[in-house]
Amino acid sequence: MNWGLRIRAGIWSSCVFLSVCACAGTEVGRATPTQPSYPSSKGEKIPFVKSEDDLRLPLDDYDLDSKSRSIVQTARYRLIAQCLARYGFTMPMHVTSPANYPANAAYLGWLGALNVGKYGYTGSETQLLLDTPAARDGIRGYKIPAEQDPVHTGAVTTFKGKEVPEEGCDGEAQRRLNGNAPGPDGAVPAKPHSYKELYVLMDDAAEAAVASNGSRMDRRVATAIEGWTACMKAKEHVYNFPWEAEFDARWAGRRDVPTGHRLAKPEAIELEVAVADEYCRTRVNYSGARKAAWTDAQLRIIRANSEKLNLLKNLLRTRHRNALEVLAAS
Repeated sequence: MNWGLRIRAGIWSSCVFLSVCACAGTEVGRATPTQPSYPSSKGEKIPFVKSEDDLRLPLDDYDLDSKSRSIVQTARYRLIAQCLARYGFTMPMHVTSPANYPANAAYLGWLGALNVGKYGYTGSETQLLLDTPAARDGIRGYKIPAEQDPVHTGAVTTFKGKEVPEEGCDGEAQRRLNGNAPGPDGAVPAKPHSYKELYVLMDDAAEAAVASNGSRMDRRVATAIEGWTACMKAKEHVYNFPWEAEFDARWAGRRDVPTGHRLAKPEAIELEVAVADEYCRTRVNYSGARKAAWTDAQLRIIRANSEKLNLLKNLLRTRHRNALEVLAAS
């Protein structure tokens, strides 16, 4: 069992899916643009996204920044390692440095941090394997040695005569970080992993802006895509949607890097398409249209979940304060 990867899978895979794949099951060249679902007022202003500074979204106000998330993860792994040591295990080292990738780049379809002219759609090997997966919530998948897994995850209640904490050493670490802060449901103390509900709400907003099954799309995004498609066609690259170019079968497989292998270099055609894609996204302000749609969707989430979000904000900041105490003590 790979608990680290299993915990990450639900949130990250859904994040990527909702960010780039609004038309599941379509084929390149065969998809049909969906109809808009959220009409906007005439003359509405759409923010222009030209740099990483323009990617911020309303729900970011409730989250930690990348440096603070890194501190929490470092403390979490230190606590897990201390717990595992009680059972005679040494926890493998894990990367906990801040993710060098914008948290909302995937949500907003922004390619600016990837240097696509050199690396293609994957970005550098470090970005693909370490930074992109941790960009939104700071959590990187990690492999747990099989012999440690029962104690790490709490799959057993005792190990060699010693009682194992509820939900294992990871549960113990999460409870230490949560302290006595209430969870998003108001219960004290918060459940070990309940802080992740913030990222579920972010995904809910993404689904509201562009449905993952292709049944609904914000009008502003649909209009930007029409302009993008025309721009790409003028450059002799025919796609109906940006994610069709990004995940074209000719290069999508490069993302799957087996353990112990290096990321394959992009071929010339991928670089050509990626450069044209980034140019066309910028020309039609595709990320700006997505930001307008995501902002509206997130504001609706905030209005409907204000109490829960304030509790999550407090929980995340409590985790950061407690993480600083853990690191100072050790």
